[in-house]
Amino acid sequence: MFTYRSVIRSLAATVILLALATAPAAHAASTELNAQDKTYLVTVHQANLAEIAAGKLAQSKGSSQQVKNLGAMMVTDHTKLDAGLRQVATAVKVSLPAAPTADLQAMQAKLANAPASEFDAMYVSAQVIGHAQVMQLGAREAAAGADTTVKQAAAAAAPIVAEHYREFVAAANQMGLPGRVKAGRTSDLATSGSSGNEWTVPLLAAGLVLIGAGSVLVRRRVVV
Repeated sequence: MFTYRSVIRSLAATVILLALATAPAAHAASTELNAQDKTYLVTVHQANLAEIAAGKLAQSKGSSQQVKNLGAMMVTDHTKLDAGLRQVATAVKVSLPAAPTADLQAMQAKLANAPASEFDAMYVSAQVIGHAQVMQLGAREAAAGADTTVKQAAAAAAPIVAEHYREFVAAANQMGLPGRVKAGRTSDLATSGSSGNEWTVPLLAAGLVLIGAGSVLVRRRVVV
């Protein structure tokens, strides 16, 4: 079934791929890559891999149809996003890793081993913080990136990631989990002049709180 949001996501992903078709020419006119550009490409690629793997797990292990649907959306959207990002990386000659980071793999293992009664809350909690982190990376790339092609890719991906974030925050609210984290407010990050480094610790801490709270709330429901 087609919805307004699904059409917007599809169009946005298509715009990324079409824009990247001219990536070599655009890169020729852009400035040299800096550390921020490389960090964005590598980190977001690893996040995409993790999102796809977790989305597939949500489709098979999720208890609610809402979580299954969110998982399917993550697989579809992040597969398209990563295809575009890999084209950019090839154009600017950045080698991308074949697997997510050790931390992301550890989270995947936790989700895979979670009791069925706790999976939905853990998955939604992890996705809230994960998408907040990716929005932070996008805001930093917009502010500090040097290469035009990389910056355009980050700008094109931003509305899709933001929509994912809103979907997971809404799901978290429905499940009684903690609400949105401050780091998800990309407007603050984009206008503060911050490098973003000072957000890392509270962002990770918020993620642990969200995931832990999700597990505790589910256990309380089971007891009651």
